[in-house]
Amino acid sequence: MPASPADRSALDKTARRAAFSHEVPKARRAKSKPLRSDDGQLELADQTRLEVSANASAAEEAAEENAMPRRRMRDRLWNALAGLSLVPFAWIFTDALFNTFSHATVRTRHVPFWMSHAFLMFSLGAMGWLAWWCVSFLFWKRPTPVRVYVLGHELMHVLMARLSRGKIRDWHISPEGGYIVTTKYNFLIALAPYLWPFYSVPVLAAWGVVSVWKGAPFMREFFLAALGLTWMFHLTFTLWVLPRGQSDFHGPGRVFSFVIIYLANALLLGGALVVLAPEVSWHAYGHELWSSTVAFYQWAGDTVARGVGGAVAVWRSILGR
Repeated sequence: MPASPADRSALDKTARRAAFSHEVPKARRAKSKPLRSDDGQLELADQTRLEVSANASAAEEAAEENAMPRRRMRDRLWNALAGLSLVPFAWIFTDALFNTFSHATVRTRHVPFWMSHAFLMFSLGAMGWLAWWCVSFLFWKRPTPVRVYVLGHELMHVLMARLSRGKIRDWHISPEGGYIVTTKYNFLIALAPYLWPFYSVPVLAAWGVVSVWKGAPFMREFFLAALGLTWMFHLTFTLWVLPRGQSDFHGPGRVFSFVIIYLANALLLGGALVVLAPEVSWHAYGHELWSSTVAFYQWAGDTVARGVGGAVAVWRSILGR
């Protein structure tokens, strides 16, 4: 997990103190000849300026420390409002995903997509991982392998930090957890491991390479099963770590983080299934997205209109009395 803004603020203060003490020289005394009165006055003035500068720096740091709780509360409030504003989009993409695949049929047999061989292979991979998840809790009282998850988790932090032009100072991986130390911080770096399943990337990349081969359609079910297993691996471990007080959510806030995580996974899962399932096209998925958007905002408009109408009726009844 990357270093939090509070940690960086403390490091910045330490750096400022070190720079101040390093850059400001002490008043030098001439040893070869005695000081004249004007030299003594100049030295005294220099010392006075240094004391004033040090006092001003200490006052500035104290003001920053006092303002930090208010700044954190303000940032959390804005992040929570931003997360709540994204809830409609989470609903729209979820509704479009279910409608797209529920309306899709296998052309040769005219059966719903949920009963198709492709979806069954995806479900087989997901159920296979769920079975192993239950076995690991039964025998070891915890999910296994944790180190593999921590490796993918921290590598996603590293990848996003590098894409954000940050430098990696240090990183650590163990079964008990891990961390990275980077010179850059933003919400994408903090939430990267939850937004994209790390081990699904090589599965989709391999399918992109193999799909140009003539025999690729016969291997599509294998990649669907691998995608279901890796995605369920990502989902189960994410749900396992969310209640454990992850520091990744301290910066963006829990409301914003949870909405962004859900929205990103709904988008990516829908896109991955469209790519691997020939029964669904991008045109059909886009049509369902548009229909879900129109339906949601029509419902929201009708709800607001009924609420305003009810409030006006109550107000008129009060005035009529």
